[in-house]
Amino acid sequence: MLNDIIEKRAVTKGLHSLVLEIPVDEYNKVYNQFNNEVATEILNHHLENRGDDGRPSDIEIQHEDNNIVTITANVHYLGNDHTTYKYN
Repeated sequence: MLNDIIEKRAVTKGLHSLVLEIPVDEYNKVYNQFNNEVATEILNHHLENRGDDGRPSDIEIQHEDNNIVTITANVHYLGNDHTTYKYN
């Protein structure tokens, strides 16, 4: 899996936003396409590894010429049952 991820978080009016930044070389060791399905897999795995039971939504992936893959999402906590992870 990916080992070199920078995580940034912000809360605006109760909405938690999350940004993951991954060097494209690291990303390409594991994945060969840029799509929201892959972004969802990466984000869910990242949250599980952190023990974070937030539920992501609005997941998007971007890759520009700056050699960084960026995954953005909103993460919801209120009203959640504990998340059951699929990676054990």
